Amino acid sequence: MGIVNKINWAMSLREPQLEALTYFDAISSKLEYKTCTKEVAEQVAKENCENNRNIKIDSDFNFPSFCFEMATGIGKTRLMGASIYYLYKTKGYKHFFILAPGNTIYDKLRKETMPHHPKYMFKGLEAEMGRPKVYDGENYLNYPVKFTQQEFLIEKTSEIQIFIFNIGKIFQRGDVQFDFHDFKECLGGSFADVLKSFDDLVICMDEAHRYYADKSKKAIDYLNPILGLEFTATPKKENKNIIYSFDLAKGAGKYLKIPVVMGRTNTAGFSAEDIEEMKMKDGIKLHEQRKSVVYKYCVENNLPQVKPIVLISCKDTAHAKEVRDVIDSDEFFDGRYKGKVIEIHSGTSGVESDDNIRKLLTIEDNTNPIEIVLHVYKLKEGWDVNNLFTIVPLNAAKSEILALQTIGRGLRLPFGQITGQDELDTLDIVAHDHYRELIDDVKSNPIFKTRDLDENDVPQNESVDVVSEFNDGQMALFAQTVEYSAIKSFQDINDLKIQEELYKGYLKAYAKELKPVKDDKEVDQMSLFDLESFANNTATAEDNVQTTENDVPNTKHKQKLPVMKKDEFIDKIKKVAQRSVSVPRISIGYSSTINFKPVTIKRSIVDFDTASSFIERYDIINDKLLMSIEAVTLETPDPVNELACMLLDSIDEFDSNDAEYIIDVVEQYINLIEGSFEDKKKIVRRYATVIIEDIRKQVYAAKEEHTEFIYNVEKDLILFGKFVKNVKPDGKVDFKKEIADKKNIRQYLYTGYKKSYYPDNGFDSDDERKLSVILEEDQEVLRWIKPPLNQMGLFYKAGHQYNPDFIVETADSKYLVEVKASNMTKDEDVLDKAKSAIKWCECATGVDADKKEWKFRLISGQNIAIGNNFKYTMGMSENLEGLTNE
Repeated sequence: MGIVNKINWAMSLREPQLEALTYFDAISSKLEYKTCTKEVAEQVAKENCENNRNIKIDSDFNFPSFCFEMATGIGKTRLMGASIYYLYKTKGYKHFFILAPGNTIYDKLRKETMPHHPKYMFKGLEAEMGRPKVYDGENYLNYPVKFTQQEFLIEKTSEIQIFIFNIGKIFQRGDVQFDFHDFKECLGGSFADVLKSFDDLVICMDEAHRYYADKSKKAIDYLNPILGLEFTATPKKENKNIIYSFDLAKGAGKYLKIPVVMGRTNTAGFSAEDIEEMKMKDGIKLHEQRKSVVYKYCVENNLPQVKPIVLISCKDTAHAKEVRDVIDSDEFFDGRYKGKVIEIHSGTSGVESDDNIRKLLTIEDNTNPIEIVLHVYKLKEGWDVNNLFTIVPLNAAKSEILALQTIGRGLRLPFGQITGQDELDTLDIVAHDHYRELIDDVKSNPIFKTRDLDENDVPQNESVDVVSEFNDGQMALFAQTVEYSAIKSFQDINDLKIQEELYKGYLKAYAKELKPVKDDKEVDQMSLFDLESFANNTATAEDNVQTTENDVPNTKHKQKLPVMKKDEFIDKIKKVAQRSVSVPRISIGYSSTINFKPVTIKRSIVDFDTASSFIERYDIINDKLLMSIEAVTLETPDPVNELACMLLDSIDEFDSNDAEYIIDVVEQYINLIEGSFEDKKKIVRRYATVIIEDIRKQVYAAKEEHTEFIYNVEKDLILFGKFVKNVKPDGKVDFKKEIADKKNIRQYLYTGYKKSYYPDNGFDSDDERKLSVILEEDQEVLRWIKPPLNQMGLFYKAGHQYNPDFIVETADSKYLVEVKASNMTKDEDVLDKAKSAIKWCECATGVDADKKEWKFRLISGQNIAIGNNFKYTMGMSENLEGLTNE
């Protein structure tokens, strides 16, 4: 395995990081940077870089320097770490100077060289390289060096040494706070001269576009590096040394959000102040829509909640204060954003600035109330967050609106990967006053999408949490209760003894949840009467805890729930029993058994050349053969053993238990080779590889593979929790009502169900709604569930859960039902899901506590008609006989 592949394997590099490192390897493997000239480096780089660009290194640099153009969010720092390790491993370089453009990135890089940091620069390489020594502006005077006889004596080390500094601190000037170039007695010279003394100093320039001023280039060149590595998302026109580029156009929609330019076209007659107010309100309207979508996605996928934020660019500090006053007012969205906005600019100082910086650095936390950040050209590079979804530029010309430094703050993906949902995979840029100009600019740009807010207004949705009988906290306690009682069917709840047992289990769970006790046995041994008293006392004690005005909302404190009385609890669980289909949680797997049938081996190689080889001595001056003698012929002492071992290695399915089979096929083959045993020893030595390939093909042709279906019951009962529905303002309707707006049916919540586990349900099509009407009206249907996403645990391929549209129970059977449009019933993905569902039903039938058969039905929407009963409707389902045997 080559060094690039080893680094890729250890660090789990993204595709563009790996490609960049591969091009760098192609160049570096042909150069020794300690001795090569710039001109040689340019030529080698041209021949080996991406697209064979004409590489030209800046004339102010007296050393080779190559640039990686990497879009924000792709992972420039990780590529930097991979490049450092590559040079250390392949060339033995140990001294690396990392240059930061400002304090924000300087602090960020210092933290990311610490192994405990989640974005550790060398993550995955810890076992290979140990922990590098890191020196920066805080500890550089401790560097172990002595100055003797006009030379620096530096401690020899096998470790990588990293030096991190801010570009502003290495200029030659009388900087009293940081005298990088001044003589230091503890060093025997200036620290700049210490670095200059290294013969392997590599300089890594983060946000390299910031260093192309004369002063910066002069300060960098003074250090005499042997190589420069530049990393930037926005290279300058002067950058003619780009060896690899992965810009926003390549990354958007794959590793980054897609920027979407939002605007209103009909703005004639409005003043600049009107348009500014319009942009702010539309931006917040977009933000509120995004919050509901993100909340729903997190609940459905059991993910930690992500809090979307808005970035508003202001003209100056006075303008930022005006905008903040508007947002903090009672009139702005009914005061919903009072206390949820911060300003980041040079005008804030002291306690306010420190507090704002703290809130900014923790803005991804749900405990942080801030949702809106106002900035004045202060948040460009270095502020890395995953939860920025909306940018409202109030300050800029059109060129500045599209400035990648600002857009780059919102390109990172909140869930680490593209979800396939536009609302989660896009960044909104609200640009009303420049919208028409921007449309013309971005029409041919593959990076951007556009949206006209006049034609397609932002939908106003309300996020609704839909629960069955129990709310979130009560459901968690009830789940513990069910587990404690070990009931296997909800119908057991109708037994009076079970009800008593369940209530006792509920009180135990309640007491332990709200007030953990030192000795759980104390609770377990209490009578029902004692438990009721204990639980009530615990709840009362919790209610009496005083809160202060400094308490932060949305903290990790558990929500206090009143303890349910016995009658209330039993009434609820009876309703659960009435509406709940008893569904086991089943994990499905496959076990493959491989068998090789006896085979009669044939020889496909027509003849083996056994001619002797000769050693010739030839006089090339006089063109004369001097001597020719027969060479020693190589042979294998034990051809059977040699071929058997090679065959064992070449077929992954073989192990030592197959020894007899292996020896048999090998001996068959050797018997087919003409000649004496001595001849066969020579032939095997020479032709072993092609012989093994000949045998291997015949052995694989005789392979039989039997796949056995296995399953495991993980839980006897699934307790389905809440689901979230984003509903338009007038979107709650009676389930029997047919709406005209069928294409937007997902924005409606249908109410009034009596047999359903959930009193309200949402649907992806009107055909599903029609089936729900049939289920409610058919007396043969006892109960049904529209299972929420990712709660059933039925997988149809690695990492992908399948959610059937309905779970239905009748007097003698239980069903998984899938509703599809007529043109989708033969779709490959639909049929893959059907196969898994059929297998799941086979397993569930064998373990069902109610002794009912489970059946899967796939039905076309065109066969669902209100007025037909459930049995007739299922009779119109697709014929899937033999599907699982395919």
